[in-house]
Amino acid sequence: MFDMFVTMTGTVGGVLCILSYFLLERGKLSGEHATYYVLNGVGAVLVLVAVLYSFDGGDIGAIVQELCWAIISLMGVVKVLKGRKRA
Repeated sequence: MFDMFVTMTGTVGGVLCILSYFLLERGKLSGEHATYYVLNGVGAVLVLVAVLYSFDGGDIGAIVQELCWAIISLMGVVKVLKGRKRA
């Protein structure tokens, strides 16, 4: 049962990452708003949880990718929030 939950967590994470990029490309989200970065960051963390749960040596690339994705998303949120304070 828990394995299925973790699998769904990773799937939802992947969907969030793809959805945020799709909405950005369709002009529904902007890189100037935190929503895009939050969706990407949450998605990356959810995928990371799923990968770490069933870790094996071949998952190193996915772990590095998702960690970078989450960190860059966090940097984007910080950038947007700092921009709001100045405005």
